[in-house]
Amino acid sequence: MPFGSQDARISSPPFIGWRFRIWVQSFRLKFLPQGVLPVVLGSIVAWKQTDKFDLGLFFLAFVGAACVQIGLTMLNDTYDYIYGADRSTTKDKNPYSGGSGVLADDYLQPSETLTAVVLFYLTAAAIGAYLTFIVGIGIFWMALFGLFLSVFYTLKPFRFAYHGVGELAMLIGYGPTITLGAAYVQTGAFSLEAGLSGLVAGMLMWSMILVNEIPDYTEDLKANKLNLTVRLGPEKARWLYIASLSSVFVYIVSGVVLKFFPAWALLALISLPFVFYSFRVVYDHYQNPEVLAAANRAMVTTYSSAMLLFSFAILLSKVL
Repeated sequence: MPFGSQDARISSPPFIGWRFRIWVQSFRLKFLPQGVLPVVLGSIVAWKQTDKFDLGLFFLAFVGAACVQIGLTMLNDTYDYIYGADRSTTKDKNPYSGGSGVLADDYLQPSETLTAVVLFYLTAAAIGAYLTFIVGIGIFWMALFGLFLSVFYTLKPFRFAYHGVGELAMLIGYGPTITLGAAYVQTGAFSLEAGLSGLVAGMLMWSMILVNEIPDYTEDLKANKLNLTVRLGPEKARWLYIASLSSVFVYIVSGVVLKFFPAWALLALISLPFVFYSFRVVYDHYQNPEVLAAANRAMVTTYSSAMLLFSFAILLSKVL
């Protein structure tokens, strides 16, 4: 029984509706929270510290981060396909790994997805330029650093994802970089608390990348994509995943004990049932990409629930 998204496999659909569905599939919106929830967290930290919150600036930061997230996802999918890493069709692949499948299915061409990538990045750049003019030069430097990490995650000459440092690049880029930038948008200053809080987002992102790499092991190995899972092998990578995701919650508890996170931050532990379920699936079925889809889905749920609960905890610490 094939698994994966079947939303684009419709017999004789109206052309416009079919193309729209294909493009939405290429955006991989299930991973959009990883781009925008750190903006929410950084903005809440800024409000907690300074009582400053500008809804318009928040909206622009949110949209800019969403554009970068979609652009990066499509850029990574396109070049992984070009490099030979993501060639499984939609009906044959784990829906949470190995790209969107629209290129392998021959629904879109790399030139089309790259055009969309350019448009998303240009939109984000325009927003970044405006925020730099309105708020301060710090936005420019954070945006430039984030752009560097996102573009060269896949592209030459660095290709971080192909040299075993892509996971670290995304921890930094999808963690403190975004939360620091979001807090700066609101306050015009960098914040240690925003950076420390951003490590929660970054560590969750690191864990998500690891668990998404495991089903892709065979294709990545053939394409010489030497990420941590390929370097370690799936059996050891599962242990790294379990240790990495566990460390997120150890970090939160440690932050509460050391008092750089409020006690309300322990609300994030409500996400642990999803964590344990993911661990069980990965431990038992790390060699079965189809069954691993359940672990990938649980990790997506863990990310969103933990980030929302952690952000809500920071908010509660302000109002209560």
